[in-house]
Amino acid sequence: MVNASSPSSYKKIALDTNIFIYVFEQHPEFGEKAKWLLEQIEEGAYSAVASTISLTEILVKPIRDGNLALEKQYKLLFAHFPNLSVVPVDNSVAERVAFLRGKYGMKTPDALVIASAIIAQADVFVTNDLRLVQVEEIPCKGIDQL
Repeated sequence: MVNASSPSSYKKIALDTNIFIYVFEQHPEFGEKAKWLLEQIEEGAYSAVASTISLTEILVKPIRDGNLALEKQYKLLFAHFPNLSVVPVDNSVAERVAFLRGKYGMKTPDALVIASAIIAQADVFVTNDLRLVQVEEIPCKGIDQL
């Protein structure tokens, strides 16, 4: 991961989709750490951003499984979670996605979450997807590095 400042120096953090999944699906290794991070955001220790595409990605499994309760929880989280802004896909995000795809060869969903973080001027992007750490335009940290 990019060697960035200590977590306490971050004011705005961008969250990859997997952070939300870890909490709601109680990931055995990263669930508690992701929950702690969301609690810190809720309490105002950080402001956070997430991409609209993250909502799309996290809704797939609950819809496929017919898990209406989890689907509703995800929708409420993205609509009302304190100190979380959802970055819509607009032309500036789309152009940055094209740049990231061209430079790094990443898939569109990955480029969308990174581009949203960059456009929102986040201080760090939190992910456990090691394929994304190659991005030079924003510091990346794993959930276990905070």
